[in-house]
Amino acid sequence: MEPTTSLAQAQTSATDQVREAAAAVFPAGFTLEALPPQPLNCTDSSGKPTGQVQLGVGFWVNGIPAAQNGTYFDTLKAWWSSHGWVLDADNRPGDMFMNARRDGYLMSLQANVDNRLAIGNTTPCVWRNGTPTAHP
Repeated sequence: MEPTTSLAQAQTSATDQVREAAAAVFPAGFTLEALPPQPLNCTDSSGKPTGQVQLGVGFWVNGIPAAQNGTYFDTLKAWWSSHGWVLDADNRPGDMFMNARRDGYLMSLQANVDNRLAIGNTTPCVWRNGTPTAHP
């Protein structure tokens, strides 16, 4: 039960990592439209709550041509590799989805059925305020 970064700090890191990746991948003029954060309770290997939480941040990518989606996936995959991220899944071409891990974070890029891209990042499990709390 070691201290961790706080959830707010982890959320800021996750968002900053997405913004850094997006700036390297998408053409000038793109914008990121924030989606509601997705908080999750963390569990141990037996499925019991640990008292820790993680948060998913996500963004629609606006202002880019959908015809270039394949290029954006390839560019992000190369960017991940050169920035210490380890590819976890690349489900293309059947499913336009891929993700990669670094330092407990899990970043993803996916296209929906309308070829709209969403980029997101999930934090590692952390104590909400950075310090362990008792849990049942």
